[in-house]
Amino acid sequence: MRHFGSLLTLLAVLLTVGCSGGQRREPAELPNFDSTIGLKKVWRTSLGNPEGSTLTPAVSGDRVCGASAHIVACFDIDTGKEIFERKTSQKITGGVGSSEGEVFFVGEDGLVTLLDSSGLVVWETNLSNSGMGAPLAVDDKIFARDVQGKLVGLDRQTGEAEWDFMAPSQSLTLRSNPGLAQGFGGSIIAGFHGGVAMNLTSDSGEVRWKINVSIPSGENELERLSDVVGTPLVLGDTVCMAAFQGRLGCYQLDSGRLNWSFKVSAVGSLGFDQDDVFVADEFGDVVALDGRTGAVIWRNNSFKFRRLTGPTVLGRWVLVGDLDGMVLMMDTKDGSLVGTVKTDGSPILVNPLVIDDKVIIQTSKGNLYAFVLDQDF
Repeated sequence: MRHFGSLLTLLAVLLTVGCSGGQRREPAELPNFDSTIGLKKVWRTSLGNPEGSTLTPAVSGDRVCGASAHIVACFDIDTGKEIFERKTSQKITGGVGSSEGEVFFVGEDGLVTLLDSSGLVVWETNLSNSGMGAPLAVDDKIFARDVQGKLVGLDRQTGEAEWDFMAPSQSLTLRSNPGLAQGFGGSIIAGFHGGVAMNLTSDSGEVRWKINVSIPSGENELERLSDVVGTPLVLGDTVCMAAFQGRLGCYQLDSGRLNWSFKVSAVGSLGFDQDDVFVADEFGDVVALDGRTGAVIWRNNSFKFRRLTGPTVLGRWVLVGDLDGMVLMMDTKDGSLVGTVKTDGSPILVNPLVIDDKVIIQTSKGNLYAFVLDQDF
């Protein structure tokens, strides 16, 4: 009963969050702009119906892998040619991770599965609760998590659980797609419910430091909902994280000491370039912040309520996806809209994925795209 109750709670939050005072938020029309840059489609393939799951693709070497509700498949990143396809009985809930040709994912039944480079199942391990997010490989371990806040370290060769850590649970949680990141010495950085983030040792799950990215506040549970969203952003000796209905903070990676913070109700993962950090919020604003001080450089508020993904940087441009399946391209220097590209018209739910010159997009219809910059502009 606990398993299904969690899913119903998450669904209720997904439907409720984004409504303010019971009023419908009408998405803004895209502003008029001079198009100076564009993306050209290299290939497109269908993964299948995700059945409501928010699924992230992953890249390892020369292949990109993605998932639908019951299929995991990998493709040549240059041509889109299928390398393998594997069907699963459980519903996949968080997308895939990939490293050194291996692919790993977790599903609604709590099974963590590792596939070899040809798509054969190496092992499966049960978390005993529905999985959330994409697992992460670090050295000889795979790390996976469930909807209740349990993080597990698994032996990469056998799938045997070597340790598990349980974060404090919340009665109301955001149906997001939180990621895991690698810190110093193979440590794991994870954001949890209630705006809490931790740095844990990879060998034993011991907590190195614990911080409050955001402190929940409000008169009811919905107003106090403040989960850490997206994948922690590790930049040298700094890690940046953001929370829904909370704030963005950048911290010293070794100690968790706060460098600076910025109040925001964030969605998706953060973007970055050499100097700045980029965040999108629940209202459709995209903000550029100085990476050293947190000072606001620019704010683009012309995409109100277009349900943006988190931002990703491609050279001089910041990319976000929106509810109409559009990829919006902004100049990193001033935030002006300089280009758009259409996909299949269905919402894009996760950050665009940039690998070298490729932009990988997965839509909520289950289509996977590869784009490159259009040199005709």
